[in-house]
Amino acid sequence: MNIYNKVRRLLPLCAVALLASCGLVEIEHSENGKLDGSWHLVQVDTLSTGGTLDLRNEQFYWLVQGTVFELFTPWEGAGQGLRYVSHFQYEGTSFTIEKLYTFDRAAGDPAVEDVDRLRPYGINKVEGEAFTIEELSGGNMTLRGDELRLMFKRH
Repeated sequence: MNIYNKVRRLLPLCAVALLASCGLVEIEHSENGKLDGSWHLVQVDTLSTGGTLDLRNEQFYWLVQGTVFELFTPWEGAGQGLRYVSHFQYEGTSFTIEKLYTFDRAAGDPAVEDVDRLRPYGINKVEGEAFTIEELSGGNMTLRGDELRLMFKRH
């Protein structure tokens, strides 16, 4: 790569940094720490029976950024991914998902009414699903709900 291309790639970053330092642009900051990011659901344990479901080869993802929570499956049916969005509450070791909506701008992002659509992601309520964070490290997350323990790997 020649010097022209290197400089051209750095210019937008320099411009944002300059504007932010002058107070003209506000850069968002999240208080979520290690929670923010893309998480691959790799295992679900049923607490009442001790059963375990291995999902390492499946594609069920939780995305957390700022105040937005998203459930995502990259490819479903004819090449279209499924997406559900919500806000959440995160305090210490508590993580609670608010009302979930199907990400479908053309249809007005309808509220999810059928919890069966959410079960593959380890969610058993369309609103107010609460989890205790048992582990949250750079690469792993374990959440315990009323019925399930969910294990994730950072994606």
